[in-house]
Amino acid sequence: MIATAERASKPYRSVQGSTLITHPDEAIAVIADSYSAARLDVYDSAADFSLRSNIIELPGLNIGYFRFGSPVRVAAPPPSCYVVCFAPTGGLDVTSGARSRIVTGNSGAVVFPGDITYFDHWEPGTELMSVRIEHKTLETKLAQMLGRSPDDPVRFRFELDLNKGACSSLSRVLRLLHAEATELGPLVHGPLTTTVLADLVTTALLTSHPHNYSEHLQQKSVALPSGSVRTARELIDYDPMAIGSVVDLATRVHSSVRALEEGFRRHLHTTPMNYLRHVRLDRAHQQLRSADPAENTVALIAQGWGFRHLGRFAQVYRSRFDELPSVTLAAAKS
Repeated sequence: MIATAERASKPYRSVQGSTLITHPDEAIAVIADSYSAARLDVYDSAADFSLRSNIIELPGLNIGYFRFGSPVRVAAPPPSCYVVCFAPTGGLDVTSGARSRIVTGNSGAVVFPGDITYFDHWEPGTELMSVRIEHKTLETKLAQMLGRSPDDPVRFRFELDLNKGACSSLSRVLRLLHAEATELGPLVHGPLTTTVLADLVTTALLTSHPHNYSEHLQQKSVALPSGSVRTARELIDYDPMAIGSVVDLATRVHSSVRALEEGFRRHLHTTPMNYLRHVRLDRAHQQLRSADPAENTVALIAQGWGFRHLGRFAQVYRSRFDELPSVTLAAAKS
């Protein structure tokens, strides 16, 4: 028996961080949220239908986890974004246009706008993970890595071999996502960790899986000229707390991250983030020397300059200034 589900409003319940759905109509809504509007064919009695799912939103992407309790087939129109698919448990057929792939834990697929995608032979117990990445998120990251805006849309190879060559790095990232999605780990909570995790996913995909810009990314980077390095250094010196990451700094000086890092190594014999860390450390040192110990603490000053871990701050501070920050602060009153 084939039951075709159409989107409707049906109740569902959450179980241990995931969602347990017992009606095909509601499954359509969940699939649309994680992938795109779809048709769901259920090859069994609708009364026995179940879907366990979990969708985690990250900046610019989301992670979807799906496991059906009965045989199904899903047909989805072309997505408006990039979708990475793999199956931590079991396997199913993924077909997009003339391309087809048996998706397992070691063999995935990257779907992008253009063709209807079919998820077929989806048997009970098979887990599917989908990572949906927005156009802007992926192309912004690519522009940062290239040092320029891409001329054409990114076109990935459809077949994804997760245990071969550079793709083994992407495999480790996807398995991390699987653990976080199924166990609701700490990386999927809070703006700082979710931003870092989203950046890790897009970076791993662009550097590990072949696409039409892969050769450009693999080319040896030309170091940033000394004048541009000086501009980057002046930006750090003027307001070190305004620079959040090496990507942020590279964007401000219209450079790729690799060219910026190579320029700092060649002209300053350090990296951008090491230079930023030293400037922040120097500013913390200056403030500790002039602060009133009755109104300030080491923790307060350290956190004001971006050092969240007090023990690590004390360690690097002592290494640079040959005394603990508490000693510097205590001496300020004399």
